[in-house]
Amino acid sequence: MKDRIKKYMEYKDVSAGELATLLEVQRSNISHILNGRNMPGAAFIEKLLINFPDLNARWLITGVGEMTSDEEVSAGIENIQVKENSASTKSVPSNNVGNLRIDKPIDKVVLLFTDGSFIDYNKK
Repeated sequence: MKDRIKKYMEYKDVSAGELATLLEVQRSNISHILNGRNMPGAAFIEKLLINFPDLNARWLITGVGEMTSDEEVSAGIENIQVKENSASTKSVPSNNVGNLRIDKPIDKVVLLFTDGSFIDYNKK
């Protein structure tokens, strides 16, 4: 599985450090998986699949099928407003995200771009 994780990281142009930050795991965890010292656990695989919805779970686990799914995944987030260079407000106009009603305060937002890069925003 480590080789498939490496291949997907190369495909997304994501470094081990970036992946650790995105998945909220220690860098050593990523290093141990990529070097074959440890096998990824269920929690790690779950975080990987949640953060990369185009990653084909069957391919990741078994090597069967295509690396990415053909389905277009959309979170339905059209109204996020972000200003990069100040401590300005980062907001979603309501707690509705597409057809999903969010009844809890939002603590973190991660934007994943088609080129494999990402930006994460933490509530401070």
